[in-house]
Amino acid sequence: MKALLRLLQKRTSENKGILLTLVMALIALAALTAFVIYPAYQGTHHKMYSSSLGQPQLLRRAGESIQVKIGEVSEQSLKRKIMGEGVCASQPVLVPLIPMALIQEVYVEEGQRVQKGDLLAVLDSSQARLKYESAKLALSTAESELERVKLGSAYVLAQERPEVEKINLRSLQGQIDLAQTKLNKYEEAYRKGVIAEVRLLEVKNEFTIAKERLSRAELAMTMAENGVKESLKIAQNATTDARQALKHREHELTTFTVHAPASGVIDRVLINPGEYNQDSGKPGFLISSGLWFDAYFDQAEFAHIKEGQQATLSFESYPGREFQARVTNVKPVVSFNSGGPEISRPLRPRGTGSPEWAATFKVKLEIQQAHELVTGMTGFARIEQHKISLTAPRAAVTSISAGKGIVYVVDHEASSNKWREREIRVGHIDLEQVEIREGLALGEKVIIEGHWNLLSDDQIRIQN
Repeated sequence: MKALLRLLQKRTSENKGILLTLVMALIALAALTAFVIYPAYQGTHHKMYSSSLGQPQLLRRAGESIQVKIGEVSEQSLKRKIMGEGVCASQPVLVPLIPMALIQEVYVEEGQRVQKGDLLAVLDSSQARLKYESAKLALSTAESELERVKLGSAYVLAQERPEVEKINLRSLQGQIDLAQTKLNKYEEAYRKGVIAEVRLLEVKNEFTIAKERLSRAELAMTMAENGVKESLKIAQNATTDARQALKHREHELTTFTVHAPASGVIDRVLINPGEYNQDSGKPGFLISSGLWFDAYFDQAEFAHIKEGQQATLSFESYPGREFQARVTNVKPVVSFNSGGPEISRPLRPRGTGSPEWAATFKVKLEIQQAHELVTGMTGFARIEQHKISLTAPRAAVTSISAGKGIVYVVDHEASSNKWREREIRVGHIDLEQVEIREGLALGEKVIIEGHWNLLSDDQIRIQN
């Protein structure tokens, strides 16, 4: 009896093990079906869905419609973010040293902020002051010479005295009148036979000499009148030249004190006290004047960025902070520049085989509260645009390329199970919506799920 009981207990224990194994297998099969097979059967993103065991293929074999979900074309406010990268920039201003002279003092150092007109350096002006005094004396001499020309007392103007020539001319005119009277009387006396012909010839000779002297006096008078005008002009020109030379020397004196031509930061100091400036025009200082942000945007955004738009800047130097800015200039040139040095060959990012160019254009941004920033800081620029546009759900648009895409449009009849493929033109694309520029109308229905494996003759069933 005891042996029989032990045998029964052993068989019962074995049956329980088999039963437990069976239960566990059924649970595993149910879990596999619920969490793997069925999702793959219905899930559009699984490989099984597009295979011969997927839902679309099984529904086609059964003559059933393909279940899809739809969305509607609507008007929405799109917020478009345009991103760019760049660097804080400023205008480099070279401050030249004009005089060739000894550098006496330098009053600034690198990194110092200066205002326009601040004193930067002083050069030795002793030689220039001597030249200035000489120019003053030269002007005084020229002015005195001009007065002597006006008075006619200059030695070199001995032949250019119209007043003296007028006196001589009047005297000779009187003499020619007397000679003419004398000649008339002698001619009358000769006709009467009172005098000899020899005497008459002598009087005629005297008259001829008097006429010659008068002609010379008239010529001298003309020369004196014209010559004195030219001499006066020469003296006036000399005075003007001396006055201009003095002004030049006055201006030259100002160049021995070097002032900042613009406000900014002293970037470089290229001179030291005690050195001699051997080259006129050699730069002595470099000032970084002004501050703005040069942002580089992809060429695809060129039509969307305009002067006056607001922008937000963020910098590595100020993590978590944002600076406001405004677009002041959009450079209408696309270059192979990614915000750094120019490149001359294609880039191949992310291991792609096709060449790609870093084609960007530069935008100048005026920074508000720029006093916390300095030249050379790198950062990012963001420009946001808000506009009301016709949109479709992002999931509805497939094969997006070169501003075009494909959508599957449901027939407008409520009970229709037909659809058709349509090409559209798209604009801005975000994670949820696509801007529709052409190809769809407000209120049209488009398939957003279940369209990836549709065939041209498939009928659809809209899932509520």
